[in-house]
This record gives sequence, C-alpha cells and structure tokens, in this order.
Amino acid sequence: MPRTYLRTLALFYLGFGLITSFYPRLMQLFMTQQGIDASSAFSDQVWFHGGFDILSICILLFAFSTMPATKTTLRAAATVALFPSVAIAYTFVATPFWSALFLLPGAASFAFAVFGFAIAHRLEDHQGSHRGRLASSFSSESKPAG
Repeated sequence: MPRTYLRTLALFYLGFGLITSFYPRLMQLFMTQQGIDASSAFSDQVWFHGGFDILSICILLFAFSTMPATKTTLRAAATVALFPSVAIAYTFVATPFWSALFLLPGAASFAFAVFGFAIAHRLEDHQGSHRGRLASSFSSESKPAG
C-alpha cells in the first residue's frame, strides 16, 4: 500500500506540475475573473518555476516508491501533500483570485495528507524482516517481540 500511495500522490502532482510548467493558462479554470485579469507574463513565469518545483517533488515521490517504506518517508510524503492544501485554503480565504473550484485540489491534497499519515502510523518501522510492512491488528507479526 505505501508504494501505491506514493505513486498515486506523485501522479496527482505530476498533472499539476506539467500544467503549471507548460500550460499555466489552464490554471485559470480555478480563478475568479479578478484572478484571470491579474494574470500576466510575469505570473506565467512564476507558474513555470512553481511547476518545475512540483515536478521535482514528483521525482522524489517516485524514488521513495522504489525503496522500502518507512514512517519517515511516509510522513514526509504526507507533509508534501499537506502544505498545498494549507496554501490553497489560505489563498482562497485571503485573496479574491480563486474560485471555489480551487478547493477541490485542496481537498484532494488534504485527503492525501491524512491517508499518508494514517499509513505511516500503521507501518511497522523496526529492523528485521518486517521492515516496510503494514501492521495488522489480526496478526501476531504486528506485535514487537519482547
């Protein structure tokens, strides 16, 4: 499950990274008319840089998905998902530029964050053959040897 989570999160952000890097005008779907009117060549340049930042995070998430999962990597991935949802909520409330449609990717990011923290909480993270396996409440394997 951690591998699927990391790859799904990477794919989710890959879409936004590609859009903001190469076709930032598409982000206007999430803007109010005032936000669209405020768009400029400069804001497109900012979107371009932000898009490459997002793409770099996607690369890290895909790399994490090839390694044994740990609580630390899953918490880091969940935090990656949490920050955009906080930024979206803040800018939606504090600025007149974003339409309510922008709350959808914010809610999706928040859901990814909650799910990532939940997976990290359930993950066994000790040395041995169980490294990277989800703890099961029905298995004696989930209990540390004492």
